[in-house]
Amino acid sequence: MLPSEQDLSNLLGLLYDAAGDPVLWDSFLQQLTTVARSQAADLVMHDMRDHMHTISRNWGLDPVATRAYQEHYGPMDAFALKGSCLASGWVGTSESLCPPDELSATEFYNDFLVPYGCAHAMFALIENKQPRIANIAVLRPVRAAAFEDADLDLLRFLLPHIRRAFRLHFQMANLHKRSQNMQSAVDLLPNGMILLDDNGKILFMNRAAAQLVSKNDGLLATRAGLTAEQHGESSSLSHMIKQAVATSNGKGVAAGGTLLISRRTRRPLQVLISPIRPSMVQLSQGIGVVVFINDPCRTQRPADTLLRTLYGLTRAECRVALLLSDGRAPREIADTIGVTENTIRSQIKSIYNKTGVKRQSELIRLLLSQSWPFAPLTA
Repeated sequence: MLPSEQDLSNLLGLLYDAAGDPVLWDSFLQQLTTVARSQAADLVMHDMRDHMHTISRNWGLDPVATRAYQEHYGPMDAFALKGSCLASGWVGTSESLCPPDELSATEFYNDFLVPYGCAHAMFALIENKQPRIANIAVLRPVRAAAFEDADLDLLRFLLPHIRRAFRLHFQMANLHKRSQNMQSAVDLLPNGMILLDDNGKILFMNRAAAQLVSKNDGLLATRAGLTAEQHGESSSLSHMIKQAVATSNGKGVAAGGTLLISRRTRRPLQVLISPIRPSMVQLSQGIGVVVFINDPCRTQRPADTLLRTLYGLTRAECRVALLLSDGRAPREIADTIGVTENTIRSQIKSIYNKTGVKRQSELIRLLLSQSWPFAPLTA
């Protein structure tokens, strides 16, 4: 059974604040603990390959428990081991994840869960992109009642918002980390980005968005805000923006969404709308919505300017990286550019070191992710 709409609205306000400031995750987890009638809640990051298990943020956990988990008990976390094969978006209880008779025979249960008041839990799997996993957990001690299916309704409702806020946090953190000037940073993005105020009016658009709306083909920019040429699409766009604004202002519960905006002769634009909190961007005006626009007719790879800024690639390395993303082999690239294959392989090694990838397939995925900076989350 879900709590009141006011409680849900308060939770969402704290959640989207946390997307812009990681310290505020604690406030969200505190409110989540209260609403769920529990003792503690935490956000946990797992790297199954390197056996790293980190309680990133928490409320109500003994600091000794946090340290013990990260130094000793994390690798034997029965819930993480069982949950590693589940898809992103899974929601369930500790009992459904690991049978009590099996769990009670483990050191993890007897020496960690019970002493630190974590015997019962309900989980939401935010992301499972092996080897990295992120989940949120709400915890109760052994003397309390176990979570039931009705309790899970709260996490089922929150999960789309948590995943959106989680992704927003990393996208915005990346922009702040890579550039001191937000406008110049977002101008490097190959996709359109538009910020709207709490009335739906346009506050800011990057270069790619300005180029798209200047064509007056499908998506239009007016004094009142964004609209679409087709009436039905315009109504849907307006409704989705209003819902996102309400969520940003703590008066709604919608997570935003995606829609297609038809064009006269080309394939439809793909538009993603999300609530956003003012603390996430350095603008003085009241911000309510962020809109990302993808043009499917554009070549899906990032500009070399973006690669130089994000990863410190040289111009020559950018050219090689983009040719690799087209599926070209080193010998073919060498012939195309007119240098030796050894030179190309040396540049490829440097590219891999700077971008943190180990093979061509990983580089292709990385460059595609930079082409569409806010890829839709799948359940």
